[in-house]
Amino acid sequence: MDYSQYARNDVLCIDMRSFYASVEAVKLNLDPMTALLAVVGDPDRPGSIVLAASPALKQKYGISNVSRFFELPKHDPELYIVQAHMADYLYVSSEITKLLYQYVPKEAIHQYSVDVLLLLSK
Repeated sequence: MDYSQYARNDVLCIDMRSFYASVEAVKLNLDPMTALLAVVGDPDRPGSIVLAASPALKQKYGISNVSRFFELPKHDPELYIVQAHMADYLYVSSEITKLLYQYVPKEAIHQYSVDVLLLLSK
C-alpha cells in the first residue's frame, strides 16, 4: 500500500498516569507518584474492583486496575483506600482540557476517554 497518497498528521497522545489515583492523592495532599493509594468502586464489598492504583502501589505490591479490594495489603498503615468519585475525575479532566485550549486549537484536541487526549496536527 502506498501511504504517500494519504494525509499526514502528527499525533500526540496524552495518557494521564493512574489518573483516578492521582486525583485522589492530590485531594489528600499526597504525592501521586509516591503515595500508596487504591481507588475502589465500593469499599463495602470485598470483591469490588480496584479502579486505579498509584504507581507506588503497583510497584510495591503488584496491585493493578484488575485487582480486587480483598487483595489489597490492608496491613500497611501507609495505604490509602478511597472510594471512587467519578464527578471529580470528569471535572479535573475538563479542567486539563481547558488548559490545553490556551495552547492548542480546540479542533486539534480529541478526547479519547476521561484520562486520554489526542492532539492532532494538520
